[in-house]
Amino acid sequence: MVPRLRPGLSPDRIAEIAARHGFTLSDEIASVWAWHDGHRRLGDRGTDKEHPGLIPGGAFLDLDSALRYSLRTYDICGDDDELADPSVPDEDKGHLWRREWVIVDAWLLPLVLAARPDGSTDTFRFDPQSGTAWVAHSSLPERVAQWHRYLDLGAWRVEPDGTWAVDADRLPRVDQSASKAEQVRQTEVT
Repeated sequence: MVPRLRPGLSPDRIAEIAARHGFTLSDEIASVWAWHDGHRRLGDRGTDKEHPGLIPGGAFLDLDSALRYSLRTYDICGDDDELADPSVPDEDKGHLWRREWVIVDAWLLPLVLAARPDGSTDTFRFDPQSGTAWVAHSSLPERVAQWHRYLDLGAWRVEPDGTWAVDADRLPRVDQSASKAEQVRQTEVT
């Protein structure tokens, strides 16, 4: 899949695109698009063969599209006044999109990159109905390691035509003795 991705962006180009949309990206988030600038734009239409995802069923957007899509989601699901209101419970705030969140993969539920105060990146699927408390959270390196694990196990493979295939029987089993949060993390494949 990687040879089909677009070349990465320079740090100056990343900063320029981010600033145009009112974003300041952490080094770790910027490194994603420095590696490769996605494989499709927001408006691209076509089959999985024409636009293969970085992961099965995914759509790894170029940086400009990712930031535009993030802003659209913010317009629909964000509410800065409610986020700033101390009388609103944190659980209710978990259902609201943050202006600084960046969508890296557009799928049924977008895969979000959110900078942490320590410079690392939290990744999770955003579901406005369940909020951030009920989805799996992984650091960016943990998420990429999970993807590599599914490839190594043969749970994911690239077919000769360039499309993804998933073998659910090869997915690792969830450790039932783990905490609920860890079980959720292990359950979320992508």
